[in-house]
Amino acid sequence: MRTETAALVAERYGLGALTGEPVYAARGELGLIWRVGTERGSWAVKELLIDVPEADAALDVAFQRAAAASGVRLPPPVLALDGRVILRAEPHDVRVYAWEELTAEPPTAAMLGAAAAAVHRVGHPADRPVDDWFAAPLGRDAWARIPRAGAWGAELERLLPELAALDDLVTPPVGVTTCHRDLGPDNLRRAADGGVVVLDWENCGPCAPERELAAVLADTEAATEAAAEAYAAYLDAGGPARVTRPADFSTAVAVQAHLLDFYARRAVNPAESGENRERAATRLERMLARPLTRERIDRLLAEL
Repeated sequence: MRTETAALVAERYGLGALTGEPVYAARGELGLIWRVGTERGSWAVKELLIDVPEADAALDVAFQRAAAASGVRLPPPVLALDGRVILRAEPHDVRVYAWEELTAEPPTAAMLGAAAAAVHRVGHPADRPVDDWFAAPLGRDAWARIPRAGAWGAELERLLPELAALDDLVTPPVGVTTCHRDLGPDNLRRAADGGVVVLDWENCGPCAPERELAAVLADTEAATEAAAEAYAAYLDAGGPARVTRPADFSTAVAVQAHLLDFYARRAVNPAESGENRERAATRLERMLARPLTRERIDRLLAEL
């Protein structure tokens, strides 16, 4: 990020005068995070890698504020002086959050479960139908068309029949509220002063809480084999959802399929940057090393 862009952000959001140049902090799929210091403190300025309508950003801010009021710890979103969430800028639009100091130590499974419970206790109403990405199977024809290349392609080819068969588990969602929809370990981080901070709310939207919880538990089991501990912590913290049947994993199944398709296409697309292709291949290798399968779903249900 150019210093001139950071100065414009500071001016438009009323952050005070810059105290140094912006510092690159992290990258996600949706944006680049920069730490910008001003006389009023430190700020997380996200350069958006996709186009986000202002109305959609306003909806996710409303959910974030409801979650914060309910006791969920998150980086507070900052509005521009004109009340808008997003500043249209070059080369990328930006949005701003207060900076949170985080540690490199991963949260425990119990922390993950308790944080998920806190998000679900908000009970924020859904404002639209559930997106197909979170609710619809990929479909036989789309599975057949997924590109396959290199080592990850061979592994995908081997697993394809088993993964495609999971489409039959996906059923229409009921009891939908606004959920975070990306409550993986990457977005639940320990704060430097204790506790857990929930990050990256821009993907929030309609989802059935038990389906988001099942996805969280599947991610936890893949990373730490402690899904039962996370589930117990969720229940102890007053989480309202229950995971009791294979269909509760519908969102996890749908998202896994759509991500595999997305990353495979990106990994072989010569129009993508080398960084994007490499990131996509790395994500594919990680996903295919511990995919969500019917065997894993049945084992998780037995443990829970």
